[in-house]
Amino acid sequence: MEYDSGEVSETGFAAIDDAEGYAAASSIGAGSVCIAMIWAAFRDGKSLQLYSGDMTVVHPITEQELASWCESNFPMCYGEYLRRAKLK
Repeated sequence: MEYDSGEVSETGFAAIDDAEGYAAASSIGAGSVCIAMIWAAFRDGKSLQLYSGDMTVVHPITEQELASWCESNFPMCYGEYLRRAKLK
């Protein structure tokens, strides 16, 4: 899956965006799983290439940059990811 490799293509972005837009608990949960895979790739030292809603591609290199991308594009899915991370 692309998220595991640290890449979010336009199609991958649209999948998470759809989950965010639907806003049901199950879709937000699914979106948070995608966010978790991206964070795992980051922690594994993979170079990230993340499509953004403004049609740019960002390459975050710090946790703050990745968190900013998540928060600005998928606040509900990212919030669920953070909530789940605290439960572990």
